[in-house]
Amino acid sequence: MDTQKKPGKLSRVLSVYHLFLNCREVSLQEFTLNFGVSQRTALRDIRLLERAGVLEARWDRDCQAFYPMSLELRPVAEEENRTRRKYLEKLQRLCILMRRMSEEDSEDGMNKVELYREILPGIPDRTRQRDFKELEELGYEAWYERRYDDGPGRWYYEIPGAYGLKTIPPMES
Repeated sequence: MDTQKKPGKLSRVLSVYHLFLNCREVSLQEFTLNFGVSQRTALRDIRLLERAGVLEARWDRDCQAFYPMSLELRPVAEEENRTRRKYLEKLQRLCILMRRMSEEDSEDGMNKVELYREILPGIPDRTRQRDFKELEELGYEAWYERRYDDGPGRWYYEIPGAYGLKTIPPMES
């Protein structure tokens, strides 16, 4: 019996963004198999990422797949409903952090608090803690390690591969 719980909406949408960060195309079949959602929900998730200003995707009917046209940051879509606007802003913030953590993973990592403050200035510490907790639930890790007792350490970031997220169940063989 499968004991892995289904990810919540935010985790699922962030997982979709992670796929677009790591894949040249994302098929509708990947959505339905990996997340157990309908094609309609997959389309809503992509629209949500587009409204959050973090993705521009193109649908290829022949391949039945989406292609990321741009992952460049754009303004969040106009939204009258305050709750929806806050959700889009949160989604954008987390996607910005995911992208930057991926870049830090291959470099000499910056202190995660300083990193957050650099890319998201003015955001309260409690929000930062919640954001990192949300990403840890996906599998994005950050930790500090000293190599030698007498010298400074460094920050390390571990970002899962395209299908290595905790929210994507392992493929059955």
